Amino acid sequence: MNEILCIIPARDEEEGIERALSGLIQNSGLPKSSFIVVNNASKDQTPIIVKKMGLTTLDCLEIGYGNACLTALRWIKESNLVPDYILFCDADGSDDPLDIQKLIQVIKESQADLVIGSRTMGIVEKGSLSPIQIFGNALTCFLILIFFWRRFTDMGPLRILKYSSLVRLQMEDPTWGWNIEMHVKALQQKMDIREISVNYRKRFAGVSKISGTISMSIRVGTKILYTFFRLLFFRVHP
Repeated sequence: MNEILCIIPARDEEEGIERALSGLIQNSGLPKSSFIVVNNASKDQTPIIVKKMGLTTLDCLEIGYGNACLTALRWIKESNLVPDYILFCDADGSDDPLDIQKLIQVIKESQADLVIGSRTMGIVEKGSLSPIQIFGNALTCFLILIFFWRRFTDMGPLRILKYSSLVRLQMEDPTWGWNIEMHVKALQQKMDIREISVNYRKRFAGVSKISGTISMSIRVGTKILYTFFRLLFFRVHP
């Protein structure tokens, strides 16, 4: 059994996914069997490329980052797998594979529940984060500071957490509220959350599904804020 399983949602990433996944396999320190790539309703050759690489590939027909993650978590449960940790990583090559080793080291040494990679604390390649992404992250972190009195710098997608802690969170969001749902629920359950610096670079190819257009960025930002306040005011705390 793999101690760590890495979930990688992927949608229409045929131009850069082989390069991105090869980098993860070669530099993350994880065996090939650790990676679970979820084909999130791709209309291109993404799933074919992944399968040719010999990686575990799951199909999620419903578009949405959260849907892809939930598909992987259901598969893990149905396969009777009980990893120690779950790692979440993007499929576009923007994450530095070497940072995965840092996240693993920190969560093992600290015994934290959740370790999040902060792009704003690391080296960010010019143009890899759009102005609206930078603003949205800053706003979300400000809201967390106001309501939870905890200071964070980023809602980055590269993160690792104990599998047992992830199960406790009972994640539900099917789309763009996934990361903020995880963050808020972990705070509500008083979990040990750490933040470390990671580097961030431009995606290898294609356009971001989130920040590719102004209209999409606004939709994503609205969903994140909605998720934050819904969890804050309408969820019964454990």
